[in-house]
Amino acid sequence: MTKKYSKFLPSAQNTHFEDFPFYWIMQVHAQYVNNVDHALKKYGLDNSRRRILVALQSKPNASVSDLSQMVVSKMSTTTKIIYRLKDEGLVDTYSCEDDARITRVILTKKGEEMTEKVNDLTGIVLEQSFDGLTPLQIEKMMESLKQIFKNLAH
Repeated sequence: MTKKYSKFLPSAQNTHFEDFPFYWIMQVHAQYVNNVDHALKKYGLDNSRRRILVALQSKPNASVSDLSQMVVSKMSTTTKIIYRLKDEGLVDTYSCEDDARITRVILTKKGEEMTEKVNDLTGIVLEQSFDGLTPLQIEKMMESLKQIFKNLAH
């Protein structure tokens, strides 16, 4: 590790987790999930199910594999969530016509309505999250996070 980044890493000289960027990424994420989960209790949902619903809204007829990648979750976990949503009447599944091994997922009418409701609630959480930041600061943060992701993904 070069000295250029040493002040951002936990070490014998620097024992403050608060200086580690990923500490703050995890803290922000955990607090966001807590706030979203609290807001979603109103509808009997949680963040895991919300993420699948929102992913389906942006990519209708997605495969379980696609959804798993989109929400960064293991296939087995994603499958369990999908079948829970199916039991709740929020999604439906069908076998792909081209390849019966592929299960595709769609929002039901009830699922579409629920997704709109949860988007409204999570919008409030997002607004609260970004209070005190300018749109430019948010854009710069997004650029930085995308670059870090790109660095880690290769």
